[in-house]
Amino acid sequence: MAILAQAPLSVLTMASLPFYALSLFFSLCVLLVSPTHSLTCTSQKFTGNKSYSNCTDLPNLNSYLHYTYNSTNSSLSVAFIASPAKPGGWIGWGINPNDTGMAGAQVILALKSSKGAPEVKTYNLVSYSDIREEKLSFDVWDLSAETNATSGEFTIFASVKVPRKS
Repeated sequence: MAILAQAPLSVLTMASLPFYALSLFFSLCVLLVSPTHSLTCTSQKFTGNKSYSNCTDLPNLNSYLHYTYNSTNSSLSVAFIASPAKPGGWIGWGINPNDTGMAGAQVILALKSSKGAPEVKTYNLVSYSDIREEKLSFDVWDLSAETNATSGEFTIFASVKVPRKS
């Protein structure tokens, strides 16, 4: 591509023009495919040999939800992957144990701490105007987060107690 930009048109032969055009087209196509958009559940790997039996690509949010149900203790191990809406932003997911809206949801949120490392916080969305950082109303453990330096995505890891036969 640099040769095409630097070479005067008179230097290019008619036979080489299709080659340069094809090269330019291919290079542009490669640039348009963002690494975060080309990922799917099956292509994602986790640190620490973590694995999950199920995964759902969430294309509208460009995010992914990996999960495994453990019937012995009625819990769900989850890895939620998403990109913040803006640099320096956060991601989160929530469960509303009593209703279907956002008000009343119990939220797990990942963001970068002041030291730059990812951290996890929990919030209770009491109402749309009352959001409290506090312990969730259900058991949750193994909370952690990590960031992908290349893509900027966060991953939230958690295990959540769920009612039997949910």
